[in-house]
Amino acid sequence: MVLMLLVLFSLQTYPVLTESIDDIDRRAQKYYDDKQFTNAITEWMRILELNPENEQIQRKVEYVYEEKHRKDLALVLARKHYRLARINLYKDYEEAKENADIAINNFVTSYRIDPADPEVQDLREKMRQLQEDVRLEGAKIRLSKALKEKYQRLVKLAEDKMDMEEFEEALGYWNEILSFVPKDGVALEGKRKALFAINNRLLYERVRKLMVLAIGLFKDEKYRDSQLEFREVLRIDPGNDDAEDYLDKIAEKLNEKRNYELRRFQAEQYYISGIDNVRKNNFDAAEDDFESVIGLIENYKDAKQQLASIPGLRKEYERQQRLLKLRGIDEKFQKGLIALNAGRYSEAISFFDETVKLDPKNRLAKEYLKTSKEALQQKQEEEVDENSPYYNVINPLIVSGQSLFEKGKYLESRKRWVKILNVFPKNRIATEYLLKCDLMLNPREYERFSRQIIDQGKEFLSRKKFERALSQFKLIKSIAPSYPGIDALIARANTAMEGSKKEELQGASPADIERRYRLGVEYYRRGGIDNLKIALGHFRWVVARERGNMRAVINVNRISSQLRIGEERRVSAQRRLTPRQQQLVKTYYFRGINYYSNNQFNKAIAEWRKVLLIDPLNQKARNNIQKVLALMRR
Repeated sequence: MVLMLLVLFSLQTYPVLTESIDDIDRRAQKYYDDKQFTNAITEWMRILELNPENEQIQRKVEYVYEEKHRKDLALVLARKHYRLARINLYKDYEEAKENADIAINNFVTSYRIDPADPEVQDLREKMRQLQEDVRLEGAKIRLSKALKEKYQRLVKLAEDKMDMEEFEEALGYWNEILSFVPKDGVALEGKRKALFAINNRLLYERVRKLMVLAIGLFKDEKYRDSQLEFREVLRIDPGNDDAEDYLDKIAEKLNEKRNYELRRFQAEQYYISGIDNVRKNNFDAAEDDFESVIGLIENYKDAKQQLASIPGLRKEYERQQRLLKLRGIDEKFQKGLIALNAGRYSEAISFFDETVKLDPKNRLAKEYLKTSKEALQQKQEEEVDENSPYYNVINPLIVSGQSLFEKGKYLESRKRWVKILNVFPKNRIATEYLLKCDLMLNPREYERFSRQIIDQGKEFLSRKKFERALSQFKLIKSIAPSYPGIDALIARANTAMEGSKKEELQGASPADIERRYRLGVEYYRRGGIDNLKIALGHFRWVVARERGNMRAVINVNRISSQLRIGEERRVSAQRRLTPRQQQLVKTYYFRGINYYSNNQFNKAIAEWRKVLLIDPLNQKARNNIQKVLALMRR
């Protein structure tokens, strides 16, 4: 974004090239001081495009947004309660006064924030007049009982005379009222009408007929036609308060209808998006969609039911995803164990590696992966199979060495085996044939080499690698069955292996192991985190005493993964954003404020929803959306 702006600036003459950020900030501050909020935000946004990390400017933009929102909300409330006060002024004084107070207080709030706003200016005179009318109505209510009765009697007489078209007599009653209530709105309007009728009877009749027609159209909700008639009344009789009031009501009705249609259209767009996001399992976005629908039109279609269903849908989807993942972990791990036990070490490595990719914290899979790699390395050192890149070099030497040995050409055969051992010092078949050749050619060399192999076997014994020790001893036994002490060494290795197994059992009998295994299965089937942890303890007890118990090993891995993935899901909801995501969040957030400052509410909401797609926990963006939706609804 910054790079693009710099390129644009380099291609055209733009003021920012000749201005510093301080210059722009000073101009923006002046706009703010002059209550020109939109211009102030525009200038500060220019600074943020050049320097997105400028926290001081960020705070200024946010503050102006809050001020403008406070002004917009106060203006909405002022208009709403002005209308309610007007409706009730001559019906329910107390309610009218309460609404008037709310309207005036909110108008004052909006005026203090932005006195130059055209809407604020438009309301100013109306609020002054409302305040005066409420004061007069209050003064009328405070009249003595006798005057009140006189007032009501005179109003009734005046209205009756107006209905009978005896305007001169009506005028007398209106003047009498004004003699003791000089600024009474009802009397002033009555007097104006009476004078109008006296001075121009034909126009008065025309106005009266137009009013009857216009009011009838209004009642039939034919607001456009009614509006035309009332305007005609005002053209003939510019001071007609009744026509003015009806025009205000019509404007409100048309505005409500227009706003409702706009909100209905927007609600439908969000509703369609919500249904689509549910289908795609984008539950966070779907929640935002349906909340936006309800924010615009509370009972739109089945948005509330759709919103209420999302937690259950999300829970079921996450459960299915966890099961799929766990099934994959379990399957790969078991295949890895089977391949390892069958000596297919490359396969085992592949399966355990896939297990770790699915479950990066799987300690057991990592251990078996290491074991498989070590086993493969040992096998590659001892054997060169068809998969080895050295096979085409080593195999001919093996075939040639065996052939020469069978022909009794021991020296030539020995050279082949030495070549192999120079590359693979632990190659099993080369070691065996070299011993055989030395036995035939040079007993002293044979004795040295066999002693080396015996010593390696003893070292394996001391490191408790009993199987490898036994393998070394059996190699000597296969070549020289009567080798001194070889049977004792083999017996010692076998005894050590048995002792190791008994040590693992720690006094547990096979029946104990089976009982603990079944206990683990029972707790596993019960489900729930606590039962899973108990089951895991039983299976680990079994594995600690019988490492070869593959059933228990599989269950240890299965439950460990299940518990770990459940925890990861909870932690993932609180994941940290990357620097790039943080930058995008700021960009979209302030862009939304910029749109709001220009009264482009839908675009503002769209930007803040982008913020929530990246950072679902961003409360400021969520609050802003709810504020704007509430404002649009009002």
